[in-house]
Amino acid sequence: MKALVIGGATIDVITSIDTADIECITMKNATNSYLMMEQGKKVEATRVETHIGGGACNAAVAMARMGMDVRSVLKLGTDVEADRVLARLTQEKVDTRYVMKTPEEQTGKSVVVSSHDRNAGIFVHRGANTSLKASEIEPHMFDGVDLVYVSTLSSQSADAFPKIVELAKKAGAYVAANPGIRQLRRRRQQVLEALQYVDLLAINQEEAAALAEGLLAVHDVDAFMDGDAPELLKHGIGENRAKMKLSDLVAFVSEIGCEYLIVTNGAEGAYLANKDAIHFRKSVPCVVESTIGAGDAFNATFVAALVQKKTIWTALSMAAVNGAAVAGSLDTQSGLMTMEALNKRVLSMDSSKVQSYQMKDLNA
Repeated sequence: MKALVIGGATIDVITSIDTADIECITMKNATNSYLMMEQGKKVEATRVETHIGGGACNAAVAMARMGMDVRSVLKLGTDVEADRVLARLTQEKVDTRYVMKTPEEQTGKSVVVSSHDRNAGIFVHRGANTSLKASEIEPHMFDGVDLVYVSTLSSQSADAFPKIVELAKKAGAYVAANPGIRQLRRRRQQVLEALQYVDLLAINQEEAAALAEGLLAVHDVDAFMDGDAPELLKHGIGENRAKMKLSDLVAFVSEIGCEYLIVTNGAEGAYLANKDAIHFRKSVPCVVESTIGAGDAFNATFVAALVQKKTIWTALSMAAVNGAAVAGSLDTQSGLMTMEALNKRVLSMDSSKVQSYQMKDLNA
């Protein structure tokens, strides 16, 4: 099967710092945490490595390792880093015929600081990732494609999103989108209008709250459900004392015409929903090295498995396994597994790890 992946690419400089050498402070009355280091002091790193990353690159590699014929649409600079990105994609058998270069911007870069719970702090220069134009997206790019996966689009590149998904749908492809938090906050109406052309929307819980804000009823409650229900079904999404029901967001997205909504919630697991039910899949335990790229791995793996006719349970389990494999690696790609390895791992897993809740019961 053929996939077209559109989005960003970065050069990731990743440093891992021992817990004793950097301070972590969590606010008492908020959910924010901060990594701190002494000004002017050199901090010893246990590792400093350079890797290829970025949402679209991560997704393209994940799908290629799962046996798909993958093309990528990216915008790079004309620097040596661009050559490194192209070399890596070629090594992974990703077709780069639609990768573009601009002399006006550098290839995107990020500096990742990983410590404590390995939920990294990231300094990012988006560079050429911001310069993709709608006029550069042409209908022939979608010829013969079974799946179009649109990763996070940065700054003005996000304005190409409506054209991308409309052309993808007209071409008869299955369309999946993973917009970022800034895209949802600054261009929310644009995203909402374009969802009519999207089959699957994949976001994390913070992005879900940003999408829902101002659209759904707000509740001043501690819990929507009793017992041992998953966190986002029990406590909802959004800030304390301004919670929104996940089931309301699912109904809203479904009404627009989007078939599936995925909401990932870090170490807890992920939610897959449609107009009939919400399925929750617990995360796969692992020794976390870094959380960057785990969401990309989960989303890309699920969509690739789904279009290859895997069951919902199998697709969710494969996604959880691949997400954990990436979380167990310092970078965003070395942990990604082949379809053979994923199949083998899933065969040994317990189907009870997926819990299903009917929408009619959640809205009762």
